[in-house]
Amino acid sequence: MVKISSILQIITYLVVGVSYAAVFQYVETYYSASFASLLALSIYLNFNRFLKIPRWLLNSISLGVLTISALTITTEYLVEPVLGALLVLIAIKLLDDKAFRDYAQIFAMCVFVLIGSSLLSLSIAFLGYFSLTAVLATSALILLAYFAQDSEIAIQRRNLNKVFLQSLLICAIALPGSLIFFVILPRTNYPILSFLNREGYARAGFTDRINLGEIAEIQENNLVIFRAQMSPIDDQDLYWRGIVLDQFDGKSWKSGAVDTSSKPSLRRGPQVEQTIYLEPYGNRFLFALDKPQSILHRHVERAQDLTYSLSTYIDERVRYKAVSVITDFLVDQSPGHSRYVQLPADFSPRMERLVAELSHGRQGGETLQALLAFFRQGDFQYSMKNLPTTDNPLEDFLFQNRSGNCEFFASSLAVMLRMAKIPARLVGGYRGGYYNRAAGYYMVLQNNAHVWVEAYLPEKQGWLRIDPTLYSRADASVSPDHGVFMRLKLMLDTFNYYWYKFIINYDFSKQLALIRKLKATIQKPDVQIDLAKHQIKRYLLYLLAAAPAFLLICALYRAVRRRPHEKLMARFEGRMSQLGYQRKRSEGLEEFVARIEDRRVRVKAAQFVNRFESVYYRDLDFSSHEIQALQRRLNEL
Repeated sequence: MVKISSILQIITYLVVGVSYAAVFQYVETYYSASFASLLALSIYLNFNRFLKIPRWLLNSISLGVLTISALTITTEYLVEPVLGALLVLIAIKLLDDKAFRDYAQIFAMCVFVLIGSSLLSLSIAFLGYFSLTAVLATSALILLAYFAQDSEIAIQRRNLNKVFLQSLLICAIALPGSLIFFVILPRTNYPILSFLNREGYARAGFTDRINLGEIAEIQENNLVIFRAQMSPIDDQDLYWRGIVLDQFDGKSWKSGAVDTSSKPSLRRGPQVEQTIYLEPYGNRFLFALDKPQSILHRHVERAQDLTYSLSTYIDERVRYKAVSVITDFLVDQSPGHSRYVQLPADFSPRMERLVAELSHGRQGGETLQALLAFFRQGDFQYSMKNLPTTDNPLEDFLFQNRSGNCEFFASSLAVMLRMAKIPARLVGGYRGGYYNRAAGYYMVLQNNAHVWVEAYLPEKQGWLRIDPTLYSRADASVSPDHGVFMRLKLMLDTFNYYWYKFIINYDFSKQLALIRKLKATIQKPDVQIDLAKHQIKRYLLYLLAAAPAFLLICALYRAVRRRPHEKLMARFEGRMSQLGYQRKRSEGLEEFVARIEDRRVRVKAAQFVNRFESVYYRDLDFSSHEIQALQRRLNEL
């Protein structure tokens, strides 16, 4: 026998733990620390009732928590403080003596925490948290019905198992109904509560301005930025174009006004189609393989520099299709490239002297090769630590420490090209990716962020992609880690990918397409049976051969799934049938035994029945000792 109050406490702590697991990565550290401390104190007080905290004190602390949370709330930072406050309030509630109402309030707050987590990230993990909470909360509600009548009531372990099985059954019955509503109820890609969770999305990503050293912060983030469903291609072609930066002020690059009227042409090359699932990252730019020929999405704007953007910030997951031509050259015969040689006045005479020395007697492509040779032979190292922070970080990078990340390599080359009067610009995006062969998509992380250079060559009338970072000895974007942890991450991400693809992106348009397909199938069924006679005979032989195996499996399954008392009763009735005594369907055990003519058999059968009923009708468990005793009675028959 187990006290229901003890079971309720265990289930309550489990539900609270699941709620915290759903949001712990989003709440501030002081909320988590407060929650953990109060939770530990409540567990300790449950086993050592030496202190009873007055309810007025708990209410006062709760008001203080709500006040602090309200002071930290802003229009762009709303969900996280509320979730943190809810966690602390739940832990405070656990410190109090709990009646029916208190348990109900705790479960309700846990459900609100779970709902709040969906505003921050609706990944497949949410399905796991939701399912676990549903089963535990349903079990708790069943037990609360008894607890409300008598807080000291106890329950047998056998009946406790029935409660959990009933909870699973209720959830299993509810799931098909939920799936039906999921299929038929219309929905939109614009959630009503999307304004609540804008700050909860990825806070690292490209902007219209990049300060030198800023991408290092992005490259330390291992969250997924997008997934690209496509066939695998050569790793050297994995450049994901995002933005073009053309204005330099000495320490930072930004994107100037772009021309959306003219359309540059692309050289012929292999075309790659991609379906991209872009995570919300707080900016307007869409990413695709370099060079994107087209991107299919509503309200998308294409610029002359082959960048694509939306009119609003991307604060929800976006799905779009892209077609790219795999080439490192972009034909552009339009005039007006003077802005791509702009530099601040009197910027770095030392760099100008270096460029003059390297480009002496050379023009165009020859100058470009000389500058690249400087990086190739200059013993430069790739690093994201101890980046230059002086007034002229590019000089520090080129002439002193010769160590930096892709921003310093690309910025230095672009500035040196401009000093040589060769138009140059920076392209920001991502390089590399991890291909998931099981699901057929590239997973690109924030730490794949990369910047490279495009130089305009007048003799070729186009822009050539150049990546000076490749000449460093340790470029993280070139040599991604394919170790055990990354393979595990890819395997787990497969579930997220299908969750986003089939659940999150299942919108009203897909519902209409499904209805139209069903309608066409009903109106014009397309069922064709074209089997030769020998094929039919072969299939019939397969069925005949499989039938005994199927029946054997069914029999084994039925034998395994029987409970111990059912097996004993089946064996008893089988033995009596062998002795010539058949029990009627509506006949009781004692009535059946009383009509046995053979006195010896009647006595032995009565001994079995009496012991069996002494266990069964008193709702006791059939222990191994009882089962062995009953089997001995059967053997004596």
